[in-house]
Amino acid sequence: MTTTGSLDRAVADPIGLIADLVADTESELGSETIRTVVTAVAGGRAKSRNLAKSWRRGLPS
Repeated sequence: MTTTGSLDRAVADPIGLIADLVADTESELGSETIRTVVTAVAGGRAKSRNLAKSWRRGLPS
């Protein structure tokens, strides 16, 4: 289920949202490690926003 707040965060802080979603499932990884990897692979601002929105909706595999 997607909430308005998570969609707003997908626009305002897409890297942070993706990092938090990864941290929820990969608890053994440190938050800085996750953020570094997400930043490296998520691309630019528009791409990371779209990725965060899709991920929050449960679309990426």
